[in-house]
Amino acid sequence: MPFELGLAVGWALGANPKHEWFVFESTHHRLEKSLSDLNGTDPHVHDGTAHGVLRGLTNALSRKIHDPNLAELDAIYRDLSNAAREVRLEMKGGSLFEARPFKQLVFVARQLAQVRISSLRP
Repeated sequence: MPFELGLAVGWALGANPKHEWFVFESTHHRLEKSLSDLNGTDPHVHDGTAHGVLRGLTNALSRKIHDPNLAELDAIYRDLSNAAREVRLEMKGGSLFEARPFKQLVFVARQLAQVRISSLRP
């Protein structure tokens, strides 16, 4: 993963020097072992859990408008996980990342965001 991260950061900074980028890591202090060039960059540690990733996203992508809180994102994740189980049962095999099921889950996620995120409601 260090190679891919280096490519992504290099491309982002070359394309737009003002581009913000974030590093997410599952465990504390592992970044220093594999990517010493990133010393001084504080990764968002997620502990390998969905809740941890959502917590990291709320910190990394804080906005003035449409800024969902962690409880709203947890509710969307829970509902989307249930929808994914239903889609998988309907498919009777295959991957959720195939075009049709993925498109279906994106649609469901957008609907859930409209319902669950208070700043998106009219």
